[in-house]
Amino acid sequence: MFNINKLKEAFADYLKVKIELFKLDMSQHISRVVAQVIAYSIIVLTALVVLFFISIGLAFLINEQLQSSYLGFMVVAGAYALILSVVFYFLKSGKLESFFEEKMISSFDKNDQHDEE
Repeated sequence: MFNINKLKEAFADYLKVKIELFKLDMSQHISRVVAQVIAYSIIVLTALVVLFFISIGLAFLINEQLQSSYLGFMVVAGAYALILSVVFYFLKSGKLESFFEEKMISSFDKNDQHDEE
């Protein structure tokens, strides 16, 4: 005859396996995201160091061309202020945020397709 206790045990075991699978899947996704954050942080940090030294070199080059000891640094700072104002404009308009949202969604879609293979 039909045994309800065995059915309950089988269902409980099924739930345990599903929960374990969910935990493993989430830990895999989280570790992938953390690895990407670390990798991108290293890239950004390295790029900032390179940009810093290029900026100093450019400022000294402009100083030499203008025969000044400070105008080159002012020109470079002005260029960065202009870039910052453009970034703020795109930030306020929401275009920058939507751009990064689209990039993150497409990145997650690529990861999900890679997982399915």
